[in-house]
Parts: sequence; structure tokens; C-alpha cells
Amino acid sequence: MNPLKKDLFDLFQLNKMAPEKAEETLNRLAKLVFQSVLVRVLPLLDQEQMKEYDRIIDSKEDNGDELFRFLRDNTEDFDKIIEEEAENLRIELTK
Repeated sequence: MNPLKKDLFDLFQLNKMAPEKAEETLNRLAKLVFQSVLVRVLPLLDQEQMKEYDRIIDSKEDNGDELFRFLRDNTEDFDKIIEEEAENLRIELTK
């Protein structure tokens, strides 16, 4: 399990769910958090970094891990942004 998913699993206490439901929920939560992270991170990339981002996105391969590594390597405080967006989602979902 990648670090983002593990953090989400713990934050949302998915261990209290049936394994199949927990996995499905975890995948949905990870997508939501990652979308929020992209909204914050993409404006921070310079022109060359955006070209590399586009190359990764346009690749026909499963590039999730590559994209995650690229963003982490090219964004200051990337892990903090992930934590903040996960917490924001938790707050929104508990309203």
C-alpha cells in the first residue's frame, strides 16, 4: 500500500469496514485527495515541468506511480499538501 493510501486508511479508520468495502472506499478517497492535490500543485510547476507532466499524462502506460514521484520531486512541501487535502476531505465528509 502506498503511503498516501496508508495515511487515508488510518485517517478514515477504514479498518472498521469489511475489507472489500474498505478497499473500494480507499480508492475513492485517494482519487479525491489526489485531484485536490493536483489543483494546488499544477499552478506551481514551471513550463518545463508542465511539459514533463504532460508527457507522463499522455503516456499510454499505467503511470500513477511515475506521476506521483514526479510531483513529489518537483513540488516543495508535497507531503504537507497531501496531508492538508486529506484533512480537508475528512472535515468535509464529517459535516
